[in-house]
Amino acid sequence: MRLLNRLGLLVAAILFIACGEDRTYEYYKLTEENQWIFSQMQSNYFWGDTMKQPARNKFFASGSSFFESLLKKGDKTSFFCDSTFRTSYGITFSIVRDPLAIKASKSYAAVLFVEPGSSADKAGVKRGMWISRIGKSDVTANNYGYLERGETTTVYTSEIVPDTIEGSFVWADGDTITLAAATTVEPTTLPLDTVYNIPDHKVGYMLCNRLENIEEISPILSRFSAEGITDLIVDLRYCNSGSLETAAHFASAITPEAAGNFFCSLKHNELNSSKNRDILFGTQPAALNLWRVYIITTSATRGTAEAFTAALRMTMGGDRVQLVGTTSAGENMHTQSIESPFDFTINPAVAYIYTPDDAPLSSDGQTVDYEISELSLPVIHKLGDINETLLYSTLYLILNGTVPPTE
Repeated sequence: MRLLNRLGLLVAAILFIACGEDRTYEYYKLTEENQWIFSQMQSNYFWGDTMKQPARNKFFASGSSFFESLLKKGDKTSFFCDSTFRTSYGITFSIVRDPLAIKASKSYAAVLFVEPGSSADKAGVKRGMWISRIGKSDVTANNYGYLERGETTTVYTSEIVPDTIEGSFVWADGDTITLAAATTVEPTTLPLDTVYNIPDHKVGYMLCNRLENIEEISPILSRFSAEGITDLIVDLRYCNSGSLETAAHFASAITPEAAGNFFCSLKHNELNSSKNRDILFGTQPAALNLWRVYIITTSATRGTAEAFTAALRMTMGGDRVQLVGTTSAGENMHTQSIESPFDFTINPAVAYIYTPDDAPLSSDGQTVDYEISELSLPVIHKLGDINETLLYSTLYLILNGTVPPTE
């Protein structure tokens, strides 16, 4: 239906242009959504002051396509959000080649996280499943979008099970699952927190998927303090959004050295330099007073979470903030959510994030001290299970001063 509407608009445009009459008003009426997008991008986008006026026919594209056509090459931060974008099956996954190397060309979607209450959760999709087919198509690096959102569909899963005779692992057929149509899903901020008692250590563990609301984080830190934790693991492996102010307050709750100091700054282009601002660590007394902090990151860790990690490293010292996992995404720009009168929002990158040493946050990501893939073992344990690869490696690091051998 949307495609037919766009075709109708294009036909109308051709007709009134061909007539030779001045029908400018009709043109702007037909393209008002994209005219609004262009105006907002010129005014707010970091590279908006150098944007060229698109050709007239370009304004008849869909809003999302038009927005994407305006982005600077390499921009991996800006995004368009409409009612379709807000829906999801609720699956966080990674597309990987056969981890058993039985069929090198075969790809699977390794399920890493399932949002509570989502279509996938209600259908019984669990972390650790390996999705091999979506509908009638095998999983590939090109069609993974079918697992993000859409109508009712069927997914076929496989399992990795021990071969007791050969002493290895083999594939077995898993469940066939029907997913209801994607729905609007509110991402979980803090899916898990707990305390682990290991020899001579009491370790607080927090899985943070969004650094959004300090009111949700503070009670957990207060409980950790009351229980007398000696070490803290902040798991940011899937943290891809949040508030810089929340991240600053969270960081200041970990160490008293942060209080009132410089956390980061936002630097806009020359046109919007009056919007530049500094963000400071919170001034409240630290709920915890820890000598060392451990942070888990992956390539899905981005933006605010990277600023949090960089600021803590520079404030406490690199040797006191240990990173385990894989290098983060390298998203070093701040976006601004701008709501339109047309039931969508645009989220252009508007400023670079600068770290406490007055340098842009690295576009190469935050490098880890101990590189370990979440999928380095064929069995994916539940999050919070001490046998889960990244958590186990971090607990081992706390006990032994290094991570376990990869073998």
